[in-house]
Amino acid sequence: MSFKCKLASGFTLIELVMVIVLLAVLSIIATTKMLNTSSAAKVADVRSLAALITTQNSLAFAKSNLANIEKLEGCSLQCGNHPNWDVTVGEYYIDAGGSRLYVSLGYPIAPLSSSSTVNANYRNAFGLNEEQFYITIARTENSATAIVPAVSKIRLNEIENGRYRCHVVYSAPTKTRDYSVIARTEDC
Repeated sequence: MSFKCKLASGFTLIELVMVIVLLAVLSIIATTKMLNTSSAAKVADVRSLAALITTQNSLAFAKSNLANIEKLEGCSLQCGNHPNWDVTVGEYYIDAGGSRLYVSLGYPIAPLSSSSTVNANYRNAFGLNEEQFYITIARTENSATAIVPAVSKIRLNEIENGRYRCHVVYSAPTKTRDYSVIARTEDC
């Protein structure tokens, strides 16, 4: 009597199912890691934007100090005669990269002022082009300025109302408080 052994080739159904399940688990883990990386990237963007604004504010204050306007707000006694007074805009300014950065008490005026010139020059001085950054009001932050990376532009209304926080809040100084720059990353 002779027996022939039939060798099976390929995978059994159980082996195929196990491989598919293993690949599914690996893809879920990889997707989760990528989402966490995306969130970390947004947080890093917001924090680096806050650092940029803080650095630029320090430079602006140093230049304001050199121009002897670090303590001036609005039109003081001799504003019309001061070389750093812009009669058209009605604010003091410093030169920042070829554009006039308007200042009050030595620090940049928030870019949501009533003057489109102040707003445009703030964007130019800080390198905040309109395609990459949106500027809106942060109503829940004492109506401070919210500077929003473009990836969060679909959430502008939520940012304005304090329901989404993935932006930088800038408050210009007043006589009663210092300026502030806050990186809001809770929802990034």
